[in-house]
Amino acid sequence: PEIMVTAAKWALLGALGTGLMFSRGVAFVTTSGSSMVPTINDTSNTSVLLVDVFSAVTNIKKNDIVLCHDPEECEGFIVKRVTAMAGQFVQLDPHEEPGPYVARHSYEGRLSVPTGYCWVEGDNRSTSHDSRAFGPIPLGLVKGRALCRIFPWPKVLLKSE
Repeated sequence: PEIMVTAAKWALLGALGTGLMFSRGVAFVTTSGSSMVPTINDTSNTSVLLVDVFSAVTNIKKNDIVLCHDPEECEGFIVKRVTAMAGQFVQLDPHEEPGPYVARHSYEGRLSVPTGYCWVEGDNRSTSHDSRAFGPIPLGLVKGRALCRIFPWPKVLLKSE
């Protein structure tokens, strides 16, 4: 009985995902690592996300979880939370060790995100390699917005400000 319930859940998710792929333009993305704990990889080291890849980057906003090309490794991708958009200020934690970018570019404990960029950070700041190290991400590197985690068990990832 439990196997049938699990199979039914996966069949429903598959149908949902297939429908979204044709109507919305989504991709399934596998993530690993601890930089987004507890939001994404909270019960497993690997998760599968449903990512909207056809939304214009102009629709990206603060608190969205995004899939981006890794700015330091051209073949890689990263999944992080947008914490500031162009024109907004990033307030730095004085008790936290600043990353290389922050150490060079901050002024009086904050810095501004330039036009055409966004600032991304992992939810698990102690293990995340993010904008604090490499700086703001050009919006052209943002490839999509995470809609939900579908494995280990579905979890909606969209947040409102």
